[in-house]
Amino acid sequence: MKLIVFILFVSFLFFGCAPKVIQPGVYEERIREERGTITPEKAESKTETKKDSEIIREAKIEEEDILKRESKKEKKSEDVHFSDVLFDFDSYIIKSEYYPLLDSLSGWLKSVDKVIIIEGHCDERGTQEYNLVLGQKRAEAVREYLLRKGVDPKKLKVISYGKEKPLDPRHTEEAWAKNRRAHFKVEQ
Repeated sequence: MKLIVFILFVSFLFFGCAPKVIQPGVYEERIREERGTITPEKAESKTETKKDSEIIREAKIEEEDILKRESKKEKKSEDVHFSDVLFDFDSYIIKSEYYPLLDSLSGWLKSVDKVIIIEGHCDERGTQEYNLVLGQKRAEAVREYLLRKGVDPKKLKVISYGKEKPLDPRHTEEAWAKNRRAHFKVEQ
């Protein structure tokens, strides 16, 4: 068996690699190119190459433009930003001043095929467990409002972060007021 493999290997080395044959005129053509002498055939092929490279360059530019436009369209749809709904201390009742915002959000949700995540947030006061429950109630209150406005329930998701993700980390009444909120994110 080893003998057969050895014979095949040796025969491949001798017969498998054909010697290179230099075609007549190739060497002279290389010398002409190095000296700068170009035959009419070469001149024609260089113009075609130039035309081809221009076409390729223009195609690449056009492709980049298309990709930029598509990227802008995607960013526009993903950069949709709705203001937060703010809540009073220890409350999950939506203030009437936020009804127009939620009406606008419901209209947008009815017109697009997107899913919104409603995040419930609280200020830092209170226990972790209490704030998670309060954040959930705030997000659920907003969800219920949007459902009453005719939004498909499949387009709404709810999550509570409690006091874990404050918008303003300061320990002031102003910061706490900013942190008691329902925040909207487009699901990706």
